[in-house]
Amino acid sequence: MSTDSDGTVTEWKRLCGLAVQLCGSQEAFRKEAQILKRLVKRFGYRDVEYMVSGAQILGWHSLRGLGSQSGLGRHWAIAAYWNRQKGTPWTKPERLKKVLWDVVNERA
Repeated sequence: MSTDSDGTVTEWKRLCGLAVQLCGSQEAFRKEAQILKRLVKRFGYRDVEYMVSGAQILGWHSLRGLGSQSGLGRHWAIAAYWNRQKGTPWTKPERLKKVLWDVVNERA
């Protein structure tokens, strides 16, 4: 990846660092790096950073929930991120939690 005027290499490295923290290891991240690339291409660095940070808040250990086709995981993670920023505690609706759990486990 080449450096251009907006510093995308720096942003990419920062995102990869967050994703490694989320996944727990470099090896686990390597298996899911394509998900991160696809998300960045579709949504941009800033929004994906919010998604990964939200996934950490939710206690996820994988990027798979963010890469779901339905978009449910992305919305849930972004909501968790913004609720944390506003100081509002995040509560997991049980119905939504079950649907997302099924989506994540379906791919495993």
